[in-house]
Amino acid sequence: MLADEFAGVFDTETIERFLHSSYDQFGDRATVAQFLPLLAERFARQRLSALARIESTVDDGRPVVLFLCTHNAGRSQMALGFFRRLAGERAIAWSGGSEPGQEVNRSRWRP
Repeated sequence: MLADEFAGVFDTETIERFLHSSYDQFGDRATVAQFLPLLAERFARQRLSALARIESTVDDGRPVVLFLCTHNAGRSQMALGFFRRLAGERAIAWSGGSEPGQEVNRSRWRP
């Protein structure tokens, strides 16, 4: 549970606010509502972890890597997957985009 995981780092109201806003971000576009709570919790956890690192309230010594591309619709996500596979738990990685796309960029896919 997020409250237990972030006890002493964030108060309950902050955790609930992040969880609700994460749910709202996915809820508008979800086609399968069954997984919304799980996705919202996972996204809230990532956001809270990032905020804790930025505010220097949590530091476990692992490096943090951000893979960024304009649309976050393929390249940065693939780089993130490869990095996580190779680094395992030795590092933390995220992907993002300055102008997130609505779907994966298929222009470079080959059948």
